[in-house]
Amino acid sequence: MAAPAASDLVYIFIDYSNVTYGSQSNLRIANDVFNVDPNRLVITVCNGRKLGGVFIAGSDPPIDDELWVRALDLKFNVNIFPLIAGREKKVDTQLAVDMMDIIYSKNPGTLVLVSGDADFIIPLDKAKEKNWRIEIWSWSRGISNELKKFPYLSLEDHFKSFAYITEQHATDKRHTLEISGDIIKSWKCKNEPIMECFRALNLLCQFYWEDDTTAHLYFDSESKLIHARDWLSKSYPDLLVNEPFLIVTMTESIMLVRD
Repeated sequence: MAAPAASDLVYIFIDYSNVTYGSQSNLRIANDVFNVDPNRLVITVCNGRKLGGVFIAGSDPPIDDELWVRALDLKFNVNIFPLIAGREKKVDTQLAVDMMDIIYSKNPGTLVLVSGDADFIIPLDKAKEKNWRIEIWSWSRGISNELKKFPYLSLEDHFKSFAYITEQHATDKRHTLEISGDIIKSWKCKNEPIMECFRALNLLCQFYWEDDTTAHLYFDSESKLIHARDWLSKSYPDLLVNEPFLIVTMTESIMLVRD
C-alpha cells in the first residue's frame, strides 16, 4: 500500500500547565503572575505555516477566563480539567489521545508538541513511524531526555512573544504608562492591544489592571516607556498621549486551515 501523501499543515498540541509552570525555574518569574496567551503561543510556534489544528489541555486558568473564551472562539480544541488534591489529572492522557487521533486520521504533516513531558514519547514515536515531521517546544529546564532526540526549540528564546506578567508595581519603582477609558469595557480581549505593543518592541509584557477601565503598563526604563508611548500613538491614532485614553481595533487572529 502506498504511503499517504504528505501534508503541509501543522498540528499543535499544548500542555498548557507545563508551559506556565516553567517560568519559575527557567525565568525566575513566579508562576502566579506568569500568564501565557494561547493564541500568541500558537502564532509563535506556527511561524507562518498553515495551521491544521490546535489542541490544548490544562487545569488553569478557569474555563471562563478570557484566554480560554478566546481560544474557543478561535476554534481551538480546549480541554480543562480540575485539580485533584492540588495535582493535575487527565491532562497528559487527553493530549496524548488527541495526538493519536490526528496521527491516524490525517495525512502526515508537522506535529508540534509544546511540552517537555516524557509521557508523550509513545505518540511521538508513532508519529515518526508514520512519517510525520516532529518539533518539540519546551523550557530547557524541564525537557525530558527522551524528547531530545526530536528537533527542539527553547521557549526561553521566544517567551516575550506570548507571555505576560500581571503584577502590581509601586509606581516609584517602575516607569508606568496608564491607559484608561470606558471604551475598554467593550473590548472582548482587553489585553490584546497591550500585548501587541510590548511584542512589537520586543519587550516582556508587564501590566496590571487597576479596575475594569484602567491599566498600568510597566517598563524598566524611561526610554522604553517613550518607545511604547510613541508606538501606540502611531499605531492607533486615537490614542491621546496627554490624556491617556486608548481606542483600538482588535488585531487579526490566526485562522485554521481545514484539509
